[in-house]
Amino acid sequence: MSSPDTLDYQIGLSSGSMMKLEDLVVSGSSVPVSYPKSTYMPYSSEQQLVSGLVRGVGYPVAVWIWGVITREERDALRSFCPGKSANVYIRTKTMDSADSYADYSAVMVWNTQEEERDTQRRLQFKVTFQTLVPV
Repeated sequence: MSSPDTLDYQIGLSSGSMMKLEDLVVSGSSVPVSYPKSTYMPYSSEQQLVSGLVRGVGYPVAVWIWGVITREERDALRSFCPGKSANVYIRTKTMDSADSYADYSAVMVWNTQEEERDTQRRLQFKVTFQTLVPV
């Protein structure tokens, strides 16, 4: 049975082609992509002001994190980002008080240097989405 979150994390190459992660499968496999834990930062950096206040600057950033992800799940996600980065559309959790979800165009960045490999899976696997623009 699906948890409510599995219906909300989505990815696609256009806003009209976004699909639930549990519907993504690698060709020849029946393994769906599990839903991640995620972080959402409303600004990509902070700027310390002379007054002591801090200003958030830049586009929002989201990170999807899996404690363990199979090779098939990783390959399904990799199809959206064959290089170091790619333009995609996502639906992800935000930091609103209601833990709502929102749709964004984003730059998907593949964290190749952080892939901790184990036999047929990756541990503490992360995919970063930057330059989030609401759609």
